Amino acid sequence: MSDQKPQQDQPQTPTPAEPEHADAVPTEAELQRVATPATVRRAPKVSVFMTLGALLGILIALVLVQVTASGGARGSDGAGFISLFDGLGSVRFLVGLALGVFGAFAGGAVAVVLDRRSARKR
Repeated sequence: MSDQKPQQDQPQTPTPAEPEHADAVPTEAELQRVATPATVRRAPKVSVFMTLGALLGILIALVLVQVTASGGARGSDGAGFISLFDGLGSVRFLVGLALGVFGAFAGGAVAVVLDRRSARKR
C-alpha cells in the first residue's frame, strides 16, 4: 500500500508559463504615467540632540562650579544625610541639574531649527 493519494485529488498548480493574473502586471508606460517622484528627507533625531545638550550643560556646570569655587569654601565633611550633597556637592548638583535641563531644551531647539531648515530645502 502507498501513502500517496492519486494525482486526481490534488489541485492543479499553474505553471510559471501561465500566470493566473496576466493582466495585473502594469506595463512600463502605465508605470511612467502613474508613478510620482519621491524625495527622501533626512530629519534630525531630536532625542540625540537633547541628550547631547544635557550632557554639554552638565559638563559646563561642573567646570563652572570648579572654576568659581573659592579656595576657602567649606567642603563636604560627610556629616550630612547624603554626603554627596554636602557643601560644594550640593552646588555642583543643583547647577548641573539646571544647566543640564537648559542644555536639553537648547538641544531640542537646535533639532527643531535644523528640521525646519531641511523641510524648506525641498
